[in-house]
Amino acid sequence: MDRIAIAADVADTLLATETAVETALARGVGLMRRLMEARRQMGLPVDAGEPALRRANAAVAALGEAHREILRTRDELGTLRRDLGLPPATEASVGEANAARAPRSGG
Repeated sequence: MDRIAIAADVADTLLATETAVETALARGVGLMRRLMEARRQMGLPVDAGEPALRRANAAVAALGEAHREILRTRDELGTLRRDLGLPPATEASVGEANAARAPRSGG
């Protein structure tokens, strides 16, 4: 593999990682929302399940930090790419990464 192909592969992997973190973050928020809805639907007091909700909140906060770090990683890799004189990711590469990010039917 030449340097450009390796850099494109890294870019594709980075985009897939961003997507995975974003998906996990959205699902974590969905879990918190569902926990609160379930509590209300069951007619439970507002403090029922609070330890679990706090843990879910902590997980979402950690995922938010992971998301920020992945974005910082992208910035750092962009700087490295420029320092190495490599071209930006090709449209084909970005297209492949975007296809990987697209929601899949039946899931």
